[in-house]
Amino acid sequence: MNKKQSRLILLAFSLLIILDAGYVWAKTIELRFAQPFSPKHTMQTMVFEPWAEKIEKMTKGSVKVTMFSGGALGKADDHYSLAEKGIADIVYALQDYTPGRFPLTTVFELPFMIPSAEKTSVAMWKTFEKFPEFQKEYSKVKVLALFCHPQGHFNTVIKPIREISDLKGLKFRTASPHVTKALKAFGAVPVSMAVTESYTALERGVVDGTVLPWEGLYVFNQAELLKYSTETDFYTMSMMIVMNKRKYDSLPDDIKNVIDETTGMVMSREAGRVYDNMRPIYKERCLEKGMQTIQLSPEDTKKLEALTMPLREEWVKEMDERGLPGKAVLESAIEFINE
Repeated sequence: MNKKQSRLILLAFSLLIILDAGYVWAKTIELRFAQPFSPKHTMQTMVFEPWAEKIEKMTKGSVKVTMFSGGALGKADDHYSLAEKGIADIVYALQDYTPGRFPLTTVFELPFMIPSAEKTSVAMWKTFEKFPEFQKEYSKVKVLALFCHPQGHFNTVIKPIREISDLKGLKFRTASPHVTKALKAFGAVPVSMAVTESYTALERGVVDGTVLPWEGLYVFNQAELLKYSTETDFYTMSMMIVMNKRKYDSLPDDIKNVIDETTGMVMSREAGRVYDNMRPIYKERCLEKGMQTIQLSPEDTKKLEALTMPLREEWVKEMDERGLPGKAVLESAIEFINE
């Protein structure tokens, strides 16, 4: 073999290496997953990251998910638009951060609609699948999951809530428009502010208490300020995992199939289940910081629920005025929750 032939063989071999490397690079798809909270957030460590590992394994490394936590790509209330605009490929966001955009979804935020996060999350997905009008709220994105946190309840700094009358006149950091209306019906004074601002408000006495689930009390360090927690199945907040539609449509069919198989009902149920499983753990952590739990009597609980029933009728009327099937959605949501 002469020198010229050797050089040609070496060149061909080099080209093969380059082409093979290019092929590997070309078939690796990166998905940017943005979420506004701590990288230690329950959903990231116990739902999002395991899911990312699963699809990477199922696609034999063809897909890699990169997490952008702590608002790295935008503020909390910008996250839905990050997915819509393609700044992120996938996002975790709360519907309430974009008020008015998801009217039918708010049915699950009505007071006393939540027996558990898993049951309610499953009901959310089933309702989404059943109603085209519900799906239309998310028409600009690919929905991967709909879910909620466990039951939020009353938490106070000084005065314990042992019966309904104890709520009268107390200033509470509120969580949503429905919670605001319910607090007014209970005789309390709702104060709207971001959960991230409520630590200082509680510390300075601007508010007497807050409505939050156990996880929120611990994650946002408010358990160290609060003394009493009156547990009820008062409310929840709806959440979503959505994907940029153009990015999803651009994926090969086999990758789409993997994403479809691991999201939807599967991810919605898993997120709710994880939240439920972590609830007693966060409760214990809050109690270790000195909080005390209080249970309302069954009679007072029924009275609270009765005070909020008009809010359901009001919600149906509001949906009707928008030309949306409020009554049918409410009835289906309750039916799915009670399955």
